[in-house]
Amino acid sequence: MKKEENIKLPEKSISDLKPCYLFISKSSSILDEKISSLKKLLKNQINMDSDFNIYYGAEEINSRDFLNYCNTPSFFSMRKVAVIKDIDKVDLSFSETLLDFLKEYRSKSQETVIVITASKMPFYQKEQGEGERGKSKGKKSKGKTFQEIIEIISSIGVIETLNNPTSSSLKKWLNEKAELDGLHFTQQSANRFIENVNFDLNLLKKEYEKINIYMISEKDKTVEEETVNKLVNRILEMKIFDLVDFIGKRDKNSALEALKSVLYEKKSVKGSQDFSQSGKNILGLITLLHRMFKAFLYIKSQGQKDLLSSYVKRHIGHVPYMVQKVSENYIRFSRNYSIAEIIGIFDILNDYDTLLRTSHQDMAQGLALKIISDIADIKTTA
Repeated sequence: MKKEENIKLPEKSISDLKPCYLFISKSSSILDEKISSLKKLLKNQINMDSDFNIYYGAEEINSRDFLNYCNTPSFFSMRKVAVIKDIDKVDLSFSETLLDFLKEYRSKSQETVIVITASKMPFYQKEQGEGERGKSKGKKSKGKTFQEIIEIISSIGVIETLNNPTSSSLKKWLNEKAELDGLHFTQQSANRFIENVNFDLNLLKKEYEKINIYMISEKDKTVEEETVNKLVNRILEMKIFDLVDFIGKRDKNSALEALKSVLYEKKSVKGSQDFSQSGKNILGLITLLHRMFKAFLYIKSQGQKDLLSSYVKRHIGHVPYMVQKVSENYIRFSRNYSIAEIIGIFDILNDYDTLLRTSHQDMAQGLALKIISDIADIKTTA
């Protein structure tokens, strides 16, 4: 029995495929991606309309249709493909049909490739007690039939158990990994988790283990946003984005709390370099604020969302998810400030930018507090 962890088939053409494959994974998305990989491999090699067929184990499979398809030679392709999804859900009748087909199949020309998926390894459990054995005498159980099917596949094909997420996309990786471990992230908690690690896949994998260990003792396996915030520290860059968002919302108190979090983290990490690093962070904050209020002015004067997205993508320079989120936030936050107030805020930012670059480094924290207060409290009636 051969077990592999790669999502891509090692074979390069239809002629190289084994007669039969069994893919096993607790994650349906991993299995779907495996089938998608097979489709991509065969896209230009066989007629996908007539020579690639999928049968669903969760639904009733017509045994006669399956046998007719597999036993009828193709007029268009070198070989055909029959995919049986969720073999562990098929009824006994079809599993016996498949077993009889495979017994004949291994001794003749194999023109149809059989691809099977399962959420778990089907296995044979011996009936308990002599009475049970007596009742089942002369009649095969579903488990025993599966056991014979697995033995044949092992002798003529490949069995792969897929236990690792396969996607490079952070959201897909998280969903696949959670599904394998029996966890469920809400949309809000998944987004928060990915943001907290600043879209770093390696850090996501590392921090995921904290959540997984914590959830072992929980009866409810749903991971809420509160759990993520408790276990996974938010990266400094994302804390600064939060700070800018609070200013955009005109939420002065939350902005000041966010600032404390940023400054406290730098003290604990940088030590003696705290003041100079804080000064750099405040300069970065001014830059982000300048870009946000410039976007506000742009929205109010032109209001074209596609051009706004281009502006955000060019100046924020983040992943697509953040480009969309920042753009949506800017549109919403722009309603909190008038054009006259925005123009006044540019004067505030320019003054503090000059002051910060010319003042002593230990003034950075006080200047940051003043920037937030002056912007949040600005009132212009014009």
